[in-house]
Amino acid sequence: MKYDRAFYEQGIDRRNTFCEKWDDREVLAEGAIPLWVADMDFPCAPPIVEALVERAKHACYGYNMHNPDTEKSLCDYWQRRHGLTILPEQTKMLPCVVTGLRLCIRSFTKEGDGVIVFTPVYGPFYTAVTDNKRKLVKVPLLSDQEGRYQMDFDGVEKALQQGAKLILLCNPHNPISRAWSQEELTALVELAARYQVPIACDEIHADFVYAPRKFVPILSIPGAGERCVMLCAASKTFNVAGLQQATAVCFNKEMRVLMDTDVYATGVTCGNTFALCATQAAYEHGDAWLDGLMDYLDSNRKLLAELVEKYLPKARLTPVEATYLSWLDLRGYGKTSAEMGEAFGRHGVALTSGVYFGDEGEGYMRLNFGCPSSMLEEGIKRMKDALEE
Repeated sequence: MKYDRAFYEQGIDRRNTFCEKWDDREVLAEGAIPLWVADMDFPCAPPIVEALVERAKHACYGYNMHNPDTEKSLCDYWQRRHGLTILPEQTKMLPCVVTGLRLCIRSFTKEGDGVIVFTPVYGPFYTAVTDNKRKLVKVPLLSDQEGRYQMDFDGVEKALQQGAKLILLCNPHNPISRAWSQEELTALVELAARYQVPIACDEIHADFVYAPRKFVPILSIPGAGERCVMLCAASKTFNVAGLQQATAVCFNKEMRVLMDTDVYATGVTCGNTFALCATQAAYEHGDAWLDGLMDYLDSNRKLLAELVEKYLPKARLTPVEATYLSWLDLRGYGKTSAEMGEAFGRHGVALTSGVYFGDEGEGYMRLNFGCPSSMLEEGIKRMKDALEE
């Protein structure tokens, strides 16, 4: 099948499917443009659909046995796409990446311990820490004149000196669209080694990095295998988040044993029949679809910059190095995030408020451009009207 521009331009009608992005009437009125929830408005790769339909034809969905082909497909995929060698025994299947964050917090720290997060960051990073009665240690990212963010390594070291016991990292980083470099990740791993703390790294957006940048897996960094857990999934890449399937990858056997203890104690299970089926199909047969998708997203990324310049002259778009999520500084319009959200609602467009990602997000919005270009353009035009009312 040809995965060209026309394939992605067609989009897909998701209304009335109990889809959070389109059907949540508390957020989105009928006819509004949803540029908020982080999934995409494109048809899934046909091999995934075909695998699910074929499995559904067998009219029994009882308990599963372990299928080693699922782990093998993940290992082969990461070797093929990112040059990272993973052994099946180094993987642990989980319901989702956020479950993995919470598992790492429980396994590697105790109540009251400090856990470092780089802010602004995806909201569940915060609740993963506080819900488990750990101390949230915020290390704000530093922004330059272009709006591009960098890690504050002095801030990290200060937090480690004060006793923080775990680092949570998002690589690439949601919502600021950064693809962390080899040098940055090396510096962070070296700090973690110096203070003998582990790193839990959310790499769910690994496949969305735009040239000339390149995705660097945390576990490819020298020394990282001794103290890092990589959390990954097919969910973002292949738009199957509703199926609930993710994987923790850890090279350190002792750390895996600690994680196993909490998996058993909390009853965390995975292995949904259809999630496993879809994940394996995606990893084995999804490359051509993904290559076409990346070409399309790259064109949308460039279109977004043009649209922002044309319709939102007071906005600043953070350089988009990775993900299909963009970080818009709208403080020039003199409205709070809450006021902007209300105005957007009146004009039929929805974005994710910057404050969802922390206090540093006041006056910002996250915009999802994983949609047909016509939808993106209409959404920006509605934003213009809302901000100028």
